[in-house]
Parts: sequence; C-alpha cells; structure tokens
Amino acid sequence: MAEQYMAYCVRCKKKVPVQNPQKITLKNGRTAIKGTCPYCKGTVYVFVKSE
Repeated sequence: MAEQYMAYCVRCKKKVPVQNPQKITLKNGRTAIKGTCPYCKGTVYVFVKSE
C-alpha cells in the first residue's frame, strides 16, 4: 500500500503513522486499515471508505 495512513494511538495519546498497514473488512462490512504504532508497538486502526 503506497499511501501513508495516520491513526490515533490510545497508548501514546497522539496521531501516529501506521506501520505494516493491512486492509481488513470488519464483521459489519466496514473497511479499515490495521497496523502498529511505531513508538509503542500497539495495534491501531483507521477506517477508510470502501472501494
């Protein structure tokens, strides 16, 4: 994925760039990007519009 996604990290309490982004579909049908925070290595999500 060429785009750089920004997500809110709950542990760091700030917006961070998403490392290792993976496009997933949630069980309600919504599309999201799942990745890790580069600072604390926690899991972060950002919702994207479905294509």
